[in-house]
Amino acid sequence: MPEKYYEPYTPSGQKMNTSRGWEIYEPAIYDIAKNIKENYGNLPWYISENGMGIQGEEEYMDENGVVTDDYRIEFIKDHLKYLHKAIEEGSNCFGYHLWAPFDCWSWINAYKNRYGLLRVDIYDNCKITMKKSGTWFKELSDRNGF
Repeated sequence: MPEKYYEPYTPSGQKMNTSRGWEIYEPAIYDIAKNIKENYGNLPWYISENGMGIQGEEEYMDENGVVTDDYRIEFIKDHLKYLHKAIEEGSNCFGYHLWAPFDCWSWINAYKNRYGLLRVDIYDNCKITMKKSGTWFKELSDRNGF
């Protein structure tokens, strides 16, 4: 008897990191914060790693050699909005840490994805340059908010 084929369900508004095949679901941070508050005595906690890896970031470099990673800025901003909402509602989250401040590589993805706010050029003596997201994050920190 042949198997019945079902069309995959794709929720509206779904976001994907196509470099990794990962779904991006920003409200998860809010949901986790509510769960900790309601079911675990609102103990103090923090986000230890949040970020995204992108393959081929070189194609997003401007004429000055700066990676214009607006996709990373949007990713961080949208997650922080949900975290802020949870904190306003009493969540005891006391910190937010990005996945990595600078590019790091994993052998599991053939060293293709970039993760950080700082670009590390392994082909140019490990030269480090600030990405657009790094400048944005510094300004966000200096202002203590959006």
